[in-house]
Amino acid sequence: MNYELTYIDITNELYQESKQIRIECFFEGMPNSNYLINDNYEKSGHHLICLGDNETVVGVGRLNIKESKGIISQMAVKSNYQKLGIGGKILNALIQKCDTLGIEIIELSARENAIHFYQKNGFKILAEKYSSKKTGIIHQKMILEKKANR
Repeated sequence: MNYELTYIDITNELYQESKQIRIECFFEGMPNSNYLINDNYEKSGHHLICLGDNETVVGVGRLNIKESKGIISQMAVKSNYQKLGIGGKILNALIQKCDTLGIEIIELSARENAIHFYQKNGFKILAEKYSSKKTGIIHQKMILEKKANR
């Protein structure tokens, strides 16, 4: 199967489809899921989507820049497309975007079940595990420090 990665903004017709994947992966069944998705970073985010062969969104990731740091958040892959390398492709593209923007420090908050994935991709644990204020789910703050390509 061929996958295409592309950046979209919140006015793109595929944005709602990508938003739904994040709701299903992170906020399913929560009565305030739309509120949780539309946080302070949503409008200013670099939204990366992965399209499958049938031009439907199968994975997403969001990058924000805050105080010269890249903040990766809400990476999600549809359940029937997981374990196919899509998450790695999305993560690598978000890291590459940071490189092109001259960002040398990238942070994220990983759910417990994703910590190993991010460690395999060079991220290091930054702080103790904590309970998300939004969902109560345990997360781990992680960081990737690198020299940007200039």
